Amino acid sequence: MSALVRSVRVMSDGRRNRKMKQARRDALRAKKRRVDAAPEPPPDDRPPISIAMENPWGLLMFASEKVEAAKPDPLANWRPGERNSLNFGHLLQNFLDAPNSENALFVALFSELLDDEELQQRYRVALDAYQGPLPLWVTGLREVEVHRAVRHSHVLGDFDELWIGARLADGREATCVIRMEHLEDSEIVDAGLWVDAIDIHVRRSSDADVTTMDMSLADARAWIERSLQQKFIFRKTATWPGCRPLVQWLVGQLPEGGDGYQWPGSAWGAGRELSDDFFGSEAGARFDRRDHTLLLTELMESGTGDPLRWSARRVEHVLESTLLHDHSLKVLLEVPALLRAYIPFAHQRSGIRDGLTAEALAALDESQTGDGLSVAG
Repeated sequence: MSALVRSVRVMSDGRRNRKMKQARRDALRAKKRRVDAAPEPPPDDRPPISIAMENPWGLLMFASEKVEAAKPDPLANWRPGERNSLNFGHLLQNFLDAPNSENALFVALFSELLDDEELQQRYRVALDAYQGPLPLWVTGLREVEVHRAVRHSHVLGDFDELWIGARLADGREATCVIRMEHLEDSEIVDAGLWVDAIDIHVRRSSDADVTTMDMSLADARAWIERSLQQKFIFRKTATWPGCRPLVQWLVGQLPEGGDGYQWPGSAWGAGRELSDDFFGSEAGARFDRRDHTLLLTELMESGTGDPLRWSARRVEHVLESTLLHDHSLKVLLEVPALLRAYIPFAHQRSGIRDGLTAEALAALDESQTGDGLSVAG
């Protein structure tokens, strides 16, 4: 074997030996780190109910969903899936037969959220007779404090979000969020719960198209209670109407006597003046004033009733509705063209940014099909 080969082999063996030594040192260091490190915490062997009690707002949401699921659904035949509801009378009897802290917890929750007054009273009597220990937030449910209401109003007027700040007896806070759409009366289209203080979310709010303002607790109650009167829930979300009993419970803690939502429609004279200005402008000059004045008036009064603010959702709502009537087919087919001319005119008057105008006009474009226009007459 040549000296060169022996030299290369020795060098290779040396590198391999050094790597093996380094690997052994690394393994020893890792072992020492594991020994020196704090021991892993033991597994949490508490019963699930003990863990669940650490999330009171989550339990309230869960109980709310169970209460809502037990209510008759007029549209059940048209909804997919089966309703799995509790028998609240049977649940109460189980508690009376074998009272324990787990059953007492749910009796306390349902005693607040049930809207059957007779059954609710039976739950409360049973709970008052229970002598076992319960967390402070459970025993103090009847003293929940709803302390702040904030309104988030979109510049186009389609919707408002009402944020309701609530605090349990042990100080844990949450924010109930109710989204109301004003295109057809004032309908609650979604609601949910944030397990954080309302002040945190107000500080984080930074949408340029949304105005944030505090509102009186009494006004918040008037707004929400009116919308809660809707008998049918056509649009379901992951949390609505499941949280409706929770919303009703929190709203019931607010003072009465407030003012409800006010429809923003303009006075007849102001609407007529706006219509005259439009037909006298370059954008509206091509439309026959005699044929289109009544049509434009009905469009102005549609949805939110605000003649100067048009969202994509409002455009879709108008084109899908049967609000327009007493017009010839020729005039009805010109609705998209009339709106395409009028919306930029109206938004320029009200100072709506171009991006929102573009979204409304895009909704008009999407309404057109190869076979014609999707305008309901």
